[in-house]
Amino acid sequence: MGMDYDMGSPATPAAGGVKAPARQLPVYPEDTPMLLDPTQRPDEPISAGLPSGPGPGPEVLDPRIDETRALRKFLPLIEPFLNRMDTPESVVALVKYIKGA
Repeated sequence: MGMDYDMGSPATPAAGGVKAPARQLPVYPEDTPMLLDPTQRPDEPISAGLPSGPGPGPEVLDPRIDETRALRKFLPLIEPFLNRMDTPESVVALVKYIKGA
């Protein structure tokens, strides 16, 4: 009635089968930027990313905006599937993303 242990099993810690959890470094308040700190982008206008004002527009926020807009021509093919019960939420999210671009 002895217990048999498989010492060569890959799931044992000695065999390297169990991984230790990733260790996160602590974040201290003095490491986070504060509102009154000097800017880390002095050459970038404050309106960068906005549709108006100096600096680049919204296209800098999504470097593939032209690709995304090109997908709009496929929406008539994809949209009929949105009403089906088995349509994954990821497809619904994709359609919303394409429409928002």
